Amino acid sequence: MYVLTGPRSTKNQMLDLAELSGLTGLLLLHHTDEMDLLNADGLYRAPGWDSCPLALADVDTADAYGLLIKDL
Repeated sequence: MYVLTGPRSTKNQMLDLAELSGLTGLLLLHHTDEMDLLNADGLYRAPGWDSCPLALADVDTADAYGLLIKDL
């Protein structure tokens, strides 16, 4: 299982990320419980992730859990 993060500092960004989650079937990292995260294989980063403090924190969390990190 892979999870997804991306920019979500504004309402439009949150909606875009939710739509991308639905289109790709990837769970959003910030909606994934800790047990699911422990079983995740990796994290996909949506474009613009590096401009959002929340997504930066998600990437740090994924890195701490040892997840493979890939860009979409």
